[in-house]
Amino acid sequence: MISPQDKILHVANKLGLTSLKDMQATTGAVYATDKNGSGQVFSNLSTNTFYDETNLTDNRFEVNEALLVETIQFSVNENGNMSYPIQYWGSPNIVVFDLIIGNKRVMKNTPIFLAGGPGTFASVGVLEGANSNIDYIPRAQVYLEGVGILIPPQVEFSIDYAIYNIATGAKVATPSASQFTLFGTQVLLNFNTTI
Repeated sequence: MISPQDKILHVANKLGLTSLKDMQATTGAVYATDKNGSGQVFSNLSTNTFYDETNLTDNRFEVNEALLVETIQFSVNENGNMSYPIQYWGSPNIVVFDLIIGNKRVMKNTPIFLAGGPGTFASVGVLEGANSNIDYIPRAQVYLEGVGILIPPQVEFSIDYAIYNIATGAKVATPSASQFTLFGTQVLLNFNTTI
């Protein structure tokens, strides 16, 4: 079976990145919040003032950094409060997203059911409040089976997304605090020196 590290090294060799094998491997996560409801996350991080909730300064990794994405999480972060409701019992919503690496859509029209539902291959809907009829916290994940998708060094990446009402198919207004987090095996610059 191929491990995440095997996939990272294979892609690095194909790209001619021979020094990537000497870098630090770890579990990592990157996230960004779409503060203006544009339907795009991670794009133009260095110039977009709406991205005040992110752990990145650019939407590409350094020369010897990479991320093998194994889980993608969607959530709504309204003023630091992850319980901002957009999922109601009477109007179930679905997030549909594309993951773009370079100029390629490596995941297209991928659904995340905010409260679970038929046909979803990965989702987590969390109930909030004493009354279970109040709302769902929209915090859902897509688990990438196998060895995930690699975001190589120095290649721009972004996510385009939209939210739809499952019952009517109508597009729902995008919340102004939609957040995507990419989790997986990360390669970091290794600055270790002999002491």
